Amino acid sequence: MHSTTSLRPTPISLALTAALTSLLGTGPALAADAPTAELPPVTVSAGRGATLRGLDVSTTVITHEQVQQAPETTIEQIVNRIPGAFSLQQPAGQLHPTAQVFSIRGFGTTTNVNTLLMVDGVPVNDPYFRTIDWGQIPKDSIERIEVIRGGGATSLWGNLAMGGIINIVTREPKLGEKRVSLSYGSFNTVTADAAATLLANDTLKVGLNVGVTRSDGYQQTPAEFGNPRMSATQSETDNLLLSAVLTPTAGSRYYLKGFAHQSREQGLTWDVTRNTWSSYRLLGGGSTQLDATSSVNFTGWVASGEMDTTNAGQSPAYNNTTPTLAVPYVSQIEQAKYRSLGASAFYKTRWGVIDDVWIGIDARTIGATDDLNLYNASAPTAVINARGQHRLQGLFAQGKYRAERVPLEVTLGLREDFWQATNASVNGVILSGPSTLSNPVANTSFNRFDPRLGAKYFLTDDLNVRAALYRNFAAPGMNQMYRSFVSGTSYTATSPTLRPQTNTGQEIGLDFKRSGIDVAVTLFDNKLDNFIDYAPMCTTVATCDPLITGTGLAAGSVARLNQYVNAGTAVLRGVELLGKFQLSPAVQLDGGLTRTQAYLSSSRFTQPAATPPVPTHKQLGQVPTWMATLGASWQATSAFSVSAKLKSFPSYWNNTAHTQRNESATLLDLGASYQLSKTLALWTSVQNVADRRYYDQGLTATTMEGSTASTSSIPALGMPRALTVGLRAAF
Repeated sequence: MHSTTSLRPTPISLALTAALTSLLGTGPALAADAPTAELPPVTVSAGRGATLRGLDVSTTVITHEQVQQAPETTIEQIVNRIPGAFSLQQPAGQLHPTAQVFSIRGFGTTTNVNTLLMVDGVPVNDPYFRTIDWGQIPKDSIERIEVIRGGGATSLWGNLAMGGIINIVTREPKLGEKRVSLSYGSFNTVTADAAATLLANDTLKVGLNVGVTRSDGYQQTPAEFGNPRMSATQSETDNLLLSAVLTPTAGSRYYLKGFAHQSREQGLTWDVTRNTWSSYRLLGGGSTQLDATSSVNFTGWVASGEMDTTNAGQSPAYNNTTPTLAVPYVSQIEQAKYRSLGASAFYKTRWGVIDDVWIGIDARTIGATDDLNLYNASAPTAVINARGQHRLQGLFAQGKYRAERVPLEVTLGLREDFWQATNASVNGVILSGPSTLSNPVANTSFNRFDPRLGAKYFLTDDLNVRAALYRNFAAPGMNQMYRSFVSGTSYTATSPTLRPQTNTGQEIGLDFKRSGIDVAVTLFDNKLDNFIDYAPMCTTVATCDPLITGTGLAAGSVARLNQYVNAGTAVLRGVELLGKFQLSPAVQLDGGLTRTQAYLSSSRFTQPAATPPVPTHKQLGQVPTWMATLGASWQATSAFSVSAKLKSFPSYWNNTAHTQRNESATLLDLGASYQLSKTLALWTSVQNVADRRYYDQGLTATTMEGSTASTSSIPALGMPRALTVGLRAAF
């Protein structure tokens, strides 16, 4: 099968095009009864209403202005420049939806995400795969980015927040607003975003945001490993958001948002591959002030999503020593559908000497079905259906005590979590048999009590010492337990007996802030039990053949079988140094240096003797041992500003088995903006200014630490130099 079909307009993209056109022609917002002053924006803080600066853990806030000035054009690239955060250097539109790395302090890989991303306080990690579809968060929609590093916030948020939390607060409708942003850049990348306030009065504001992005992508495979049937990845992202904010009284504020999103890719490495990732979400929430110190707060949402993917195999199999011989074919067509709903409510008050008291509850239910059709080079071989449901509930309470005679704040948090995996099964028809698979999966449950204790001691008005002790957990993902798939000669099997990961962490830090200087240093140490790893069960046809009996896969078709396993106990420890310096009213520097040790201290998983062992006391895959970031901004004149971002990291292992290695890089991005008039601004950016060429995924080598690297791996290059120019208009 050889397809060169280009991306075609979808119903969502056609609707967005019409919406963009109508937005640009929208008349003045209804403002006859509008107040003379703007009310503060709706926010649901990552700290559930806490002031981030007041927390006893490492935090960062990136403002709307800083987001706009950033030379990076997409949200995942901006997040990747936040000190301590890490993702791959390839744009999200160039990666498979299940291959998005997102981590803080080493808690997260493409196969084991343990860092929580929220938008307006609602989790947006994919409910099935747990990875991030970054395309659903346009840069121009961001009001600010809130970052809480480490597990110190998990007493409030629970599952997945081991590495920390990033909460993206989006812009809300503003009085009389109409704005549009247009840009064009390298790889024929076109972006258009627009927003308009449709209604505004003293109690209600309604706004519409639309966005469209198209790109031809770049060729990720180096020429020396290329094949005529390999292609750059074309991508398309469409977003539509309708939001309303209601303020019936001075002490009450509520919001409702409807969101539709679709990301599409075509030609992911091989020209026969394609992916579509869609999500639809309705969310609402708000706060009612009961008295001067007490309020009731709530958030709820319902969402549905789908991932459709077509993977490629090759016959003969791809070999990076003779790459031109492989001929691709469709090896898998998959449709995963999932739905989720959740809610959170908490009461915030003050009890005597105990301040910032939260008492709350949250719950979430996720249901999914995953239909998988497997093929060899000539015919279908199997149809497999997996389904299941996960439920999470949590009770939490937290309060802060400030001593009267000593400058000490003590915070105690308590959380009880309940997790259930129910109604799961893996069934199928083996067409090459014929035979059937019928594997009901036993229900399982888990409950966990996780306390946290934090303290902050104020040595002076400028200097404080903080410390925190905490426990937390992360339930295994549904895809880790129930999903199986084929990619080339590699097969991933289900693992329905996975147990949740549990972590005990501690950190101590020092904060100094005085007259333009803001410095924080943090030491952290975590012990993560039941660490989930993506492990090879066999790495040759001879050793894999006995293990694929009954799967519907043909004998000799699998040279590598992978499975998620509770590998053992992992240690993640390190140091963070963060700094911000206001050199003058016009010049600001910021940056960070992180050093992370992440390794298995012990292993309870025994692999087949013929496979490379998962090493202990050696760095985990996709966790660089250090990262350095440096940013600078210069407001040269009232109309002209310049910004720069630098990120540097060493070579690091792409997998814990240490058979694939990614290259080091130092990357520099530059941006500039010029305000042409009160309503019009011109901007430009250059990413990877030096055009650094490096393997961002899977450098091929012959021998690594005693293990022979697979010749079936296809290295991928990081993004080359990319130039973008754009225009922003606000009316």
